[in-house]
Amino acid sequence: MDNQKNKIDVLLTNAWDRIGYNVLRGLAGKGLNVALGTDNYLGMAYYSHYCSAKFIHSNYKLSEKNFIEDVTNAIQKFQASVYIPTGEEVFAVSRNLEHFKNLNIKIPVSDINTLEKLNNKILSYEVAKSAEVPVPDTIVPQTLDEIISFIKQSGRRAVIKKGWSRSAQGVFILNGDENENVIRKMISGNKLEFGKFIVQRYVSGETYGVSLLMNKGEPRAIFTHKRLREIIKSGGPSTLRVSTKNHLLEEYAVKLLSRVKFHGVAMIEFKYDERTKQAWFIEVNPRFWGSVGLAVNAGVNFPYFLYKMAINGDVEPVLNYREGIKAKWLLGDISAITKNIFSVKTISEFKKLLNAIACAIIIYCGGVFMSFGDIVKAVRMYLGITQEQLARDLNISFSTINRWENGRTIPSRLAKMRFVEYCLQRNVDNAIIAELKDL
Repeated sequence: MDNQKNKIDVLLTNAWDRIGYNVLRGLAGKGLNVALGTDNYLGMAYYSHYCSAKFIHSNYKLSEKNFIEDVTNAIQKFQASVYIPTGEEVFAVSRNLEHFKNLNIKIPVSDINTLEKLNNKILSYEVAKSAEVPVPDTIVPQTLDEIISFIKQSGRRAVIKKGWSRSAQGVFILNGDENENVIRKMISGNKLEFGKFIVQRYVSGETYGVSLLMNKGEPRAIFTHKRLREIIKSGGPSTLRVSTKNHLLEEYAVKLLSRVKFHGVAMIEFKYDERTKQAWFIEVNPRFWGSVGLAVNAGVNFPYFLYKMAINGDVEPVLNYREGIKAKWLLGDISAITKNIFSVKTISEFKKLLNAIACAIIIYCGGVFMSFGDIVKAVRMYLGITQEQLARDLNISFSTINRWENGRTIPSRLAKMRFVEYCLQRNVDNAIIAELKDL
């Protein structure tokens, strides 16, 4: 473990990915000293200047016992006031809350029964129905005949989902024209066990996410985003999303989490037919989620509000934020693009792909090497423009842009504000804008 330089306020674990990085940024951006833990040296957050201290812990999937021991040692060493799990290790932490009881640290998470009830798709649909939140027609089949009968009766496409799965993993689409043998092979090939997965009627609509901070069943912060693009057609993480509001979905989300007196942060996914105004509950992520950075940039700093709630026992409700703010997950887009790299037909399309990859490398060094010059270059790559074009857009000289990128000069406060405004108008990735504002 590294020696800390300052009094540590917050301890984070599993913070190797973009979720952990944005949680770190949300906390450190408010002046808090953060000790960051991860199970490898490759994560973007581990090398960020936002860290006040860092440490390596065991992988919770490989050994929950070793992970809990490492976290215990970190708590004792850094003497932080609050410990926040950033990912799915929250289940391991919640299972062992009694172990941390005498360590004088606050851990703002729900009990393990509540987390598992929400995370398990079979159980979460029961919670949603009991809270009078609409769900697609759903069965928990015990036989193959039940699946075939369900598809025939609905007369539509259907979706198979494992009870316990993450992202789009364990999600399979049935078009409605598959015969018995095809469905049997799908079930056996994916090692699905009857009684441990659901079959749902496929519902059409836009995908929305409602994120909440709950204090023992009472809402304290609400944020809604709409997915504009997803990494794969069957769902999974979004690669482009925008901040918005939807009072119906927000009402449903609060009803569902209040039903189980949820405590902490969660994101609930819905399908919403914008023509008929009908909505359906899809799933709950009872932990931090992939688009938390968008919420922070739009004005709902969930990591900081969670910390404040843990310290003070409560926070003032946060319901207002900026709508229309977009965030792109470039690496997710690149992942989707590169799956079809050999279908790129033109040189211009290939150049766009290379620009996106180069831009992502710069962005996702997040807080490691980012100077103002790095950010200017990232903006150009993101927009696919030259120094001359950027100079014309900003109504300044080419030599000024060149000096910025080469680090020979830095802009005045007014010039920097104008550059931020330019980036916002062009819907530049929020990861870039966040780094720019932090300089």
